Amino acid sequence: MTKGFSCKRITLKRIIILCSVLMITGSTACGFGKQTEQTEITISKDGTVSMQIIESFDKPYYDKEELQQRILAEVASYNRNVENGNISVEKIEVEEQSAKVIMVYAGCEDYAQFNGNIFFIGSAAEAQEAGYDLDTVLSGAEDAMETVGMSDMLMMTDHRILITDSKEPITLDGKADYISGNVTVSKNKKTITLAQDADAPAYVMFQ
Repeated sequence: MTKGFSCKRITLKRIIILCSVLMITGSTACGFGKQTEQTEITISKDGTVSMQIIESFDKPYYDKEELQQRILAEVASYNRNVENGNISVEKIEVEEQSAKVIMVYAGCEDYAQFNGNIFFIGSAAEAQEAGYDLDTVLSGAEDAMETVGMSDMLMMTDHRILITDSKEPITLDGKADYISGNVTVSKNKKTITLAQDADAPAYVMFQ
């Protein structure tokens, strides 16, 4: 439950605008492979949600220290003002005109509230109780001709459902079995991505 916290999606693009004060003073010694790394979300078995954010940091007036202060201040404000709020910043790096931030959220509620996104994980029954509309048809991640509807989802007590409007790739703590039509899934069924032009949330049944 909030105590006056204003939900704002944290993107380095937004924070970087606020950081255009001083000439950049240097970069960290720690490198990271920008060729393969990307902004992405990972769901862990313990319920935590981590997000790795990679953004361009290529203007001469961008300042790493200002960036770090802004991010830490927003996280501290959230943790103070949201009951049981629990977000940590694991890493802030700047190297070769790119910035990388890794944040860990205690659960999907913290991720959703801090970023201003839909991000629900639970049983289909819990999703329905929370007010999510399950009147949709999902297709098999392996066989698109195999479909399930709301009544099927409610009976799949061995599965959880992810409902989100986040458009970054999301790595599940399991494998996707059924997905909505606006979702693509990796070959190993562990990573899903909502289409960039989607105007409805992703629905993913996984176990």
